[in-house]
Amino acid sequence: MLLYKTTCTDNFGKLFTRYQGSQTESSKARTALKKDGYKPETQTIEVPTNKSGLLEWLNANAA
Repeated sequence: MLLYKTTCTDNFGKLFTRYQGSQTESSKARTALKKDGYKPETQTIEVPTNKSGLLEWLNANAA
């Protein structure tokens, strides 16, 4: 399964991350952040769909 990870740094230097489920949602998220003066970046992330792979991915990436 593909997810789109959009990251951006706020004015105080804090990095924040949002995940989108489609390229359209990702584009909308980037557009909104650019409108607010940020410079967002998006990466395509492959998320495993089997139980053990998904649990491993969530443990490594969920905060």
